[in-house]
Amino acid sequence: MKGLKTIFWDWNGTLLDDIEECIEIINSSLQKRSLQTLSRADYLEKFEFPVINYYKSIGFDFEVESFEKVGKEFIDAYASKMFECQLQQGARAALEKIRQLGISQYILSALQHNALQRCVSHYEIADCFDRVQGLDDAYAHSKVELGQMLLAEVGCEPGSALMIGDTVHDYETASAMGVRCVLIAAGHNSRERLLTCGVPVYNTLEDCVASLNL
Repeated sequence: MKGLKTIFWDWNGTLLDDIEECIEIINSSLQKRSLQTLSRADYLEKFEFPVINYYKSIGFDFEVESFEKVGKEFIDAYASKMFECQLQQGARAALEKIRQLGISQYILSALQHNALQRCVSHYEIADCFDRVQGLDDAYAHSKVELGQMLLAEVGCEPGSALMIGDTVHDYETASAMGVRCVLIAAGHNSRERLLTCGVPVYNTLEDCVASLNL
């Protein structure tokens, strides 16, 4: 990709393959409330940001219980499973190659910041990134303002930057930042939903990185 100097990576679903774990956790919460569980296809069509809208769409009633209570239930369960996940195939090699080329790499994630730092350290890829940045709270409202802040703080030119993600919200975040975007249909949204964004969509992270012609 011509003129590429900076990559902003999403974490969950893009670099980390945590789809099955997330589906398992949300289905456990749904079962506990006698609500209809989700197939993988259901999940890929329903998951969105802010996640409160996703919860409402799958049957949670926040007049009966608070979003904070339901969200904490997911967060606590995820914390017990996040080190059981695997990196997406080819992620480690791709990150190292990009680092060696001198392209700056950042993680921009809706995961709570301290949890994100622990994950990146656990998977032994921290040295590939100039900075990792998650949200201050754990309720995954939006990454848009965080992305705009990070772009301003690192001082890169939007025209030389790229966002790589796996959800429609990653595209929305990239658009708000004014940076290019490519998406991977191996994460939390279906390929069909990603194609509506009008940017390149690849089936795997390896295909995505290969397309950059680095």
